[in-house]
Amino acid sequence: MTRTRQSWAIAAIAFTGGVGGGVVFPILPVVGVQLGIGGAMIGLILSANRIARLVFNPATGSLLDRFGARWPVVFGLLLETVGTGAYSMALSADRPALWFLLGRIIWGLGSSLLLVGALAAIMSISQDASRGGMTARVRTAISLGFPGGLVIGGLVADTVSDNAAFLVATGLSLAAAIGAACVMSEHAEPRRRAPAANGSRWVAWGEVLSLRTLRIIFAANALLFFAVSGVLLATVALAVDARHLLLFGLGAQGSAGLLMAVLMGARASASLACGRYLDRSASRTRLLLPAMAGVAIGFVVFGLATNLGLAIIGLLCIGAGAGGLTIPMLTLLGDVAPSHIHGRALSVYQWASDLGGALGPILGLMAGRWIGYGPSYVAVGLLILSMVLPLRYLAADEQSRHA
Repeated sequence: MTRTRQSWAIAAIAFTGGVGGGVVFPILPVVGVQLGIGGAMIGLILSANRIARLVFNPATGSLLDRFGARWPVVFGLLLETVGTGAYSMALSADRPALWFLLGRIIWGLGSSLLLVGALAAIMSISQDASRGGMTARVRTAISLGFPGGLVIGGLVADTVSDNAAFLVATGLSLAAAIGAACVMSEHAEPRRRAPAANGSRWVAWGEVLSLRTLRIIFAANALLFFAVSGVLLATVALAVDARHLLLFGLGAQGSAGLLMAVLMGARASASLACGRYLDRSASRTRLLLPAMAGVAIGFVVFGLATNLGLAIIGLLCIGAGAGGLTIPMLTLLGDVAPSHIHGRALSVYQWASDLGGALGPILGLMAGRWIGYGPSYVAVGLLILSMVLPLRYLAADEQSRHA
């Protein structure tokens, strides 16, 4: 199998494995009430996977650097299979909340291995001239897996049953595990091993954190996920309801879902286009500042929007800007980090994503209640501008390295 075909196969595995993360969201809030699970516990269950990843991501990085990507990804998908299977068990269990929570934690551990492992696999098979496009494929597939799960879970639950939706997600994770074992060949392994030494694992972590370029990428990624996957995702339905930004006669939740689909479509399109551009360009950083400006402007426009037209324009800007930031930063990470620490570097990158995504809903909802959602979005847009100097450093550093 050629490297290009293998990159598409890894993207398909990443998407399929990500479905289980979204399938529970349209089901648990309703089923949880029917089963007598309290609202606070439902919130904890839905957040448990991200909490588990925050704890486990560093271990994932070490495993990937030691064993390569293939078998950690397979094992991660098998853990996801067990996790979604636990959702099905919860429907008939005496303590459903415990089963849901346990399943969500197990799924979080598995998703850590999958998310970081899929990107590490792409880093190991890509070359400088193809890394942008390959990275964009896998990152886009990861981004679309969660909303794909939302759609599949909602449709199957409505047309068949809640249990059928969980079983479908379980089957998809198992199929992805089998596919990963067959498709991810020895090429998806580290290209170079670091020499063994006493305390070498701590030296490797020090190497990751000592690179200023990587530290900037980690911080910028945390801020981006705080804004988009945290604040916006958690509050968009409330903002839509408050401003009556309704689509096609749907309620606030349905309209918010369609608006977020607009954002995801723009993000996916921008990511793929950005990947193709990077493979033809000598610069990894040229798009960073325009993309950052797009995200900032999008939040300000959405925060001030009083009609659907402006709201959609704002979300298109946010989505396109987010795609234009993510792919160059990931590609640059692959260029700068030595291959023997790709796993660790990507695990810190994912840890930053999860940290930002975990803090965003909490602070976004608090700010929305205190000052209103419109001013909150404008404030987030202004906060995004704090990336200017760090991103300018990345551009200047790239120019100096190529001089």
